[in-house]
Amino acid sequence: MSTNILVINFDASTLKGIIVKDQKYKPSMSNPTLYSSFPNLLFIPTIRLRKGLFDKNLGEDDIKKIFLSPVQFDNFISRLKEKNLYQPLKISEAKAKGIIHNNIKFILDLFFNKNDKITIGTQTFLINNYQWNNKYTLTPIASQKAPIVNVSISLILHKGSSMTFTESTRLNCMQKKESIINEYRELVGLKPLPKKTAPSSSIPPDKPIPPSRPNYNKPKRVTERTYYYEGGKKNRRSKKNKKI
Repeated sequence: MSTNILVINFDASTLKGIIVKDQKYKPSMSNPTLYSSFPNLLFIPTIRLRKGLFDKNLGEDDIKKIFLSPVQFDNFISRLKEKNLYQPLKISEAKAKGIIHNNIKFILDLFFNKNDKITIGTQTFLINNYQWNNKYTLTPIASQKAPIVNVSISLILHKGSSMTFTESTRLNCMQKKESIINEYRELVGLKPLPKKTAPSSSIPPDKPIPPSRPNYNKPKRVTERTYYYEGGKKNRRSKKNKKI
């Protein structure tokens, strides 16, 4: 069973500013109902991913599940081997040939497509686009052949269930303006401007933690002591198993 994992941390912004910083992505954010049982994004570091490797009758959600379900993921690898489409490579070779970079982008495009929904806290947003600086880190894992791959991205989001062309254009213009200003500042030797933070009213609240079930203790069994008199002598007798 596969242990290759892609870990994604993200910042998220709307027109009002940054709403989330350095948050770890969970598949359930993309679909709280369908993906709640899948904690990780699975990753292939040594096979160059492309749409032609997948059956033509598979929809986008079906392809996503391959990178969520270890069973479907391993089945996908096995079928590639049967078709002689799998050629084992060392991680260093895959890195030099750009396969790791290609596969990261393939999965990012798959899960962060324009108009895809993403739930942060208790609020749902639409993705306008994502930004990735093309950098990644490899974290070796003891006793495992493949490392964990870590990337950081920025998400540009729109709050709501639909996004008009005008709203998308405003988000694109905001990004373009920031990019031009920061490129100019870099040319003249200045640091990039810090990104604007959204007001607290625009920050998505965390999901409430369900209350824990009360721990009811079983009734204690105690011994009730009674006394009776026989022949003028005081004697003790116990009545057990009385509940309180």
